[in-house]
Amino acid sequence: MNFLKDKKIFLFLFITIIIFFQGLTRIPVLDRDEARFATSSKTMIETNDFIDIKMHNEYRYKKPVGIYWTQVLSNYFFGKPPYDKIWVYRIPSLFGIILSLFLIFISVKKIFAEKEAILSILFLVLSLLTISEVHQAKTDGFLFLFIVICNLLSIRLINEGKLDYPLKIAYFVSIACGVLVKGPIIFIFTVLPLLVFSVVQKKNFLKFLWTKFGLLIFLIISVPWFVLITIKSGGVFWHESLLNDLFNKVTSGQESHGFIPGYYTILIFLFFWPASIFLPNLILNMKKNLRSYLIDDQLRSFLIISSFVPFFIYEIIPTKLPHYVFPCYASLSILVSLEIAKKRSSDLLRFSLIPLVIFPITILIVIGFAIYEYSKFDLNFFIITFFFLSLIGTLIFFLKKKKIKELVIICSAHQLLVYFSAVLFLVPRLETFWIAKNINDTIDLNNPNYEIVYHFGFNEPSLLFYTSHKAEKMNIIDIKTNEIKEKRILYIVTDNYSNEVEKKFLNFKKIDEIRGFNYSQGKDKLIKIYKNY
Repeated sequence: MNFLKDKKIFLFLFITIIIFFQGLTRIPVLDRDEARFATSSKTMIETNDFIDIKMHNEYRYKKPVGIYWTQVLSNYFFGKPPYDKIWVYRIPSLFGIILSLFLIFISVKKIFAEKEAILSILFLVLSLLTISEVHQAKTDGFLFLFIVICNLLSIRLINEGKLDYPLKIAYFVSIACGVLVKGPIIFIFTVLPLLVFSVVQKKNFLKFLWTKFGLLIFLIISVPWFVLITIKSGGVFWHESLLNDLFNKVTSGQESHGFIPGYYTILIFLFFWPASIFLPNLILNMKKNLRSYLIDDQLRSFLIISSFVPFFIYEIIPTKLPHYVFPCYASLSILVSLEIAKKRSSDLLRFSLIPLVIFPITILIVIGFAIYEYSKFDLNFFIITFFFLSLIGTLIFFLKKKKIKELVIICSAHQLLVYFSAVLFLVPRLETFWIAKNINDTIDLNNPNYEIVYHFGFNEPSLLFYTSHKAEKMNIIDIKTNEIKEKRILYIVTDNYSNEVEKKFLNFKKIDEIRGFNYSQGKDKLIKIYKNY
């Protein structure tokens, strides 16, 4: 196996894993999706029910079971009771993206060249959206792997004119796994682009993938759980996942995430930086050489279609979140890398000044605002700011000199500074954001002294993840009087319920309070901690 001889990629990925582990272990559980997925997986472990999906006592039928199984498996290898370490639940996202990078490197190097392969994975690693998805226990990082596998197989098919039988089976297996992770979404990023590509090229490439045994494998992998959950939920799963989740997102902006078309186009200059520096010239060159890019060069044509067709679809869907178009970044990174390898520096950087500086300046403003609003300025902040300004100045210098290699190196240094500034500097200083973690720490500090821990009022899923095994949600009116008299209780409640606590039970005494900012609601919160003994 020749790829095992290429030690560069293994060293690169090893360093990437080491760097990313800093954030995986240091960033507290995030509201709301990550906490919901992780809590549901934790519930599976606690109940030994690996068919139904519950977030503690609440049914969660928005997504299929695939991601929960992988998080359970991760806990089998790396976790231990009470299964409340969030980094363990993030391992599938890290694994999915790291393996995707490896496969992209091997494939691009084989079909194109090593330079394009290195640039492709470097642009993906440096992308803020990649960094974000690696650090969240959600579906998108793991789904990314199966989309990448399918599209790399499509590229191989286009390049060689055929696909070996085992690789056809691998395509169907990847589609099936993608369906188990996030339902039919995988078809938008894999089958649909290949279908559009076939129309553009006037040749049916889908028939080269088709195999009856592949379809059988797809059905064997993907269908059984859907049958079991249909029976177990009495059909409720389909109502919740298709109607309340998928259909409503397609027809209207859900959960305050509705935006007009153009949202992803604007954000790509932030989330796809530094590759986005080269996008204006890529687009102009595509427009100028449309036939060459879209018809004559089949490989480039498929990369364009697999990037822009799903991207366009998500632009017109009302519900928008940055990570929805994340799989498009894989093909885009290869496209940009091909453009850099092909064009002269002067052709690549003509319109790159604004795309170059918009991300670094935005990051600097965000860090400054966060410290001003939620912490306080110190020497470390000014040292970090100095390095940011120095890097921005250096980027502009190399842009003017048309030095692409040096530009990419400085961009890498900038993203490392962004990452470590966020993980090592911002996270510890933004304690006000981590309300659930602070409540959990308070419980752990006091837990040996109390028989029962109740909480009420703060309903974010992050608190449920941390405390479902040691605390219970309980309204003050539902606590029995004899229980208060006979047992030592620690009661944690939001300020709006504190008067009720103090009026109803005079023997409850406040021992502490936690002030924080609920970023998922955009509201300040005051949490009060009471004891009855």
